[in-house]
Amino acid sequence: METQGKFAGKIVLVTGGSRGIGYATAAAFLAEGARVAICALDGPRLAAALEELGKLGEVAGWQADVSDFPAMQDLVRRTLARFGRIDILVNNAGRLALADFSTQDTASIHAILDTNVRGTLNATRAVLPHLLENDAGCVINIASALGTYGMPRAVVYCASKSAVIGFTAALALELRDTGVRVYGIAPGMTATDMQVQFSGYRQGLPPELVAEDILLLAGPNPPVRTGACLGADS
Repeated sequence: METQGKFAGKIVLVTGGSRGIGYATAAAFLAEGARVAICALDGPRLAAALEELGKLGEVAGWQADVSDFPAMQDLVRRTLARFGRIDILVNNAGRLALADFSTQDTASIHAILDTNVRGTLNATRAVLPHLLENDAGCVINIASALGTYGMPRAVVYCASKSAVIGFTAALALELRDTGVRVYGIAPGMTATDMQVQFSGYRQGLPPELVAEDILLLAGPNPPVRTGACLGADS
């Protein structure tokens, strides 16, 4: 039986796909007929996510650290071996630690930047040769509203998400003569585990609503131009 849905036949790779916005995004693409690959750091959580996502469609996943470029190259190789190609990359993996910047420890700062910035660059750099070879595809970077207006005790996180917004704009310009599109999305308060770190309890928009916007960006009629960050400069 032929798969039905707006993304039938498409292959989507989602980093940080075992929970929160990443999990909701993987589920939404599967519901629309895509085949999906995810990665995550937490092995047991990844296994649980794959079991649930597998009820929606064809999904594969591997434990991988986005801050490790060879690991991202291997993730892309595994995805291509399983599905044959990649059409859409969603750079979702993220990390947060709240602290006063003047006393924040160096390891915490590096961990946030390694995941949120280096991770986004690594996954994109690993998949980009494949997208350029096909002269088609879409990269969607998950930033944050905090990358535009900031928040006390989240200084490094805000800086990292601002970097993602800048990376999105610059990469889109670099690829403007190709068939590869690049978008960002800067969600506000979203009811995920990360939000619990901010406030102590789960609040904000359901991650499923953010996933709906991600699918809009990946579709044929995105609501913003390539290089723009939905929710930041749109």
